[in-house]
Amino acid sequence: MSSVKQSRQSVRPQAATILLVEDDPLVAASTSAWLRRLGYHVIVSADGKSASELAAKRTEPIDLLLTDVMLPGMRGPVLAGVIRSRHPEMAVLFSSGYSPELVGELFTAHANRATLLRKPYDADQLAAQVRLALARKARGMRVPDTPIRRPAGPGAATRDPESTTTRH
Repeated sequence: MSSVKQSRQSVRPQAATILLVEDDPLVAASTSAWLRRLGYHVIVSADGKSASELAAKRTEPIDLLLTDVMLPGMRGPVLAGVIRSRHPEMAVLFSSGYSPELVGELFTAHANRATLLRKPYDADQLAAQVRLALARKARGMRVPDTPIRRPAGPGAATRDPESTTTRH
């Protein structure tokens, strides 16, 4: 059974609100479509400033912040800190196509309260990581104190070892 089908059965997403912050319109469109198909309520923002403003005005809880690490203007980890000041119970899932070494310093401040979903990812990888983040939130669990959580599986790698280019 695929992760998407398992997510539909094991999580009650209709109660979960996800704030998706992604500056690439194609990634934002596909990610939000996948999340909506899973039954989540998705709020989409293209940058940190507008996401921060949306979160500040929101009186209902934000269950999960899914944000790109390398946003223009305000990096994802900074955004997570700003939004967590108003929504302290919110789970955080960072995404990035940069290598863990490049995003490690930015991510370190949130390493024990967030995970990293490496781009490119597919619907099953997204579903599994979102489900895991929400389950940890529900159980009040924190991610182990490590700089980067690296999901396994196809598509998890973001850097070609034979190349110096990194995808994002």
